[in-house]
Amino acid sequence: MKINVRRLASYGVVLACGLLATGCISIDQEIFLNADGSGDVAVIISLPDLPEKMGGAEMTTKKSPAETLAEFKKELTTALPPTITLTEAREVKQNGVQSIYAVFHFKQLNDIQHVLANFGKGSLKEGDIGTAPQWSLQIEKKDNKSHYTQKFVMDVDSKAKAELKTDKPGEKQQTAEESKASNEMEEQFKPLLLSIIRMRFVLHTPSVISNTNADIVLNGKTAVWNCSLAAFAKDKKPIEMKATF
Repeated sequence: MKINVRRLASYGVVLACGLLATGCISIDQEIFLNADGSGDVAVIISLPDLPEKMGGAEMTTKKSPAETLAEFKKELTTALPPTITLTEAREVKQNGVQSIYAVFHFKQLNDIQHVLANFGKGSLKEGDIGTAPQWSLQIEKKDNKSHYTQKFVMDVDSKAKAELKTDKPGEKQQTAEESKASNEMEEQFKPLLLSIIRMRFVLHTPSVISNTNADIVLNGKTAVWNCSLAAFAKDKKPIEMKATF
């Protein structure tokens, strides 16, 4: 039996439009370290400010951009331990972007893991993108130097297939060949889905950075790493950020 090429092509168009309409997630984490180990961390999450009829369309995801941002905010700001203080939380919608900003003060860097532990459990949970992300960060003192290490990993292979609403009355079910071809098309779009979730990590240190794997170091004390979930499409190992100062 011949595969309905037009039908499969429409799947591709719907998938692409859905990704562009509800994707383009930008997650920024910026850490400001003091010499005594305390500091502040700012988490910024942004989505394009699309027209309501586009942003609210459930094409391939279960949540609209506004709902996604609300869930991110809830994950970040609720159930905080006493060692973490939420100093500011703000929602901004201007210049074509809708964002949430959350700023926390910590006494020791390891405390930040309590904030990150809940981040992504629902908003990036299995069935949408993949398993809940795992974060770790630490500072070790050795030879009069501070050694900073942060890791981020996510199993994107566990993501559920995109949900296309084709269960209309009287509509024929996919044949085995059509199902196989549509699955292959979804796999081809997978790198696009992962690439539009961009992440940026910034570390401000109290002293000059002597060694790092950062993309760039600014003014000797600011390390910047850029990445996206596309990193996990091929490599299953964590993204690792290191800096010695």
